[in-house]
Amino acid sequence: MLSPALVSQILNIFLLIATLLSIGLGFFVWWQNRRAPLYIVFGLLSLVISIWVFGTYMMLKSCAEERLVVFWDRFLYLGVILIPFLIYHFTLELTQKIKEKIHKTLLFIGYIMSFLFLLLSRTDYFVKGVFYYKWGCHTTAQIAHHLFLIPFFFYNLVSFYLLWDCIRKTQDPKLKNQAKYVFISFVLLYIGSIEYLPAYQISVFPIGYAFPLIWLGVLAYAITRYQLLNIKVIATDVLVGIIIFTILVFTVLSENIVQFIGRGTFLILVSIFGWLAIRGVHREVEEKERLEQKVKERTKEIEKSKKELEKTYQSMKEEKEKLERLYKATIGRELRMIELKKEIKKREEKIKELEEKIKGETK
Repeated sequence: MLSPALVSQILNIFLLIATLLSIGLGFFVWWQNRRAPLYIVFGLLSLVISIWVFGTYMMLKSCAEERLVVFWDRFLYLGVILIPFLIYHFTLELTQKIKEKIHKTLLFIGYIMSFLFLLLSRTDYFVKGVFYYKWGCHTTAQIAHHLFLIPFFFYNLVSFYLLWDCIRKTQDPKLKNQAKYVFISFVLLYIGSIEYLPAYQISVFPIGYAFPLIWLGVLAYAITRYQLLNIKVIATDVLVGIIIFTILVFTVLSENIVQFIGRGTFLILVSIFGWLAIRGVHREVEEKERLEQKVKERTKEIEKSKKELEKTYQSMKEEKEKLERLYKATIGRELRMIELKKEIKKREEKIKELEEKIKGETK
């Protein structure tokens, strides 16, 4: 059976890894396109999630001192309060619903509410006192916290609906897969909200704190498999960065000079191989992008030629119709002239008969 001490150790590892991965993933995504709203929102979402996870780590390590528990719980709410509104914003950008008036209005209202709840989270109207249970500790929710749960669940559910609607209706297979995995990742992150229960003095096993790491794993898969956010090298960059950082920490914490030299040498080798791996991936991606660009250019040329051919065809078709009308008009005129000649000939014959008749009567 798992003891609280063992669970605490495992949980601390999960929270620290999730913090580093969240910050790393958010930074590298934002760095790829620092001006695009979708990338900016994702970077901010990753940042506030890392604040939540790191604040939780510090809160659980401070259970022995109530003052610190309250401090770190209020710190983590700086991230938690913004999560539903940033998820909604990210969903609007991904599904291209951001320009619709109703969603723009809801987003504006959401950010206004987040600002008000951020202010309230600094007071005893949001959380107050500490609830201790078998697996850790948590502050006790107050009236403002109860009110915050309304927009928290509302905006998350709207986001889920928009993603699900996009999955059902979009004709773009790439967007469909991206929306599917973003939907799954946000549902998993949403399950982490069971950690609100200790705020209402309900003791639960802290499984919810593992879901931020699972969320990151699903997103990383979507990024590498379905090119979510059009980032193709981010997984390699983040992975190499985390490995080097981890080895660096162990190197600094070496107990003697022999360990330091050994770990330092290993760090140098890993850094070299990591740099080679990143360079190889970047070159491969650049080559792929170059080929894709050529394909796009060739496609544009073909489309241009197609349009010119269609234009020529249309022009020739119009000319043909014009000639057909002229031909029909000419043929019609000739037929009419033939008929008129026949009519004239008949009349001339009739006139000749009449003249002969008149001459006969005169004699």
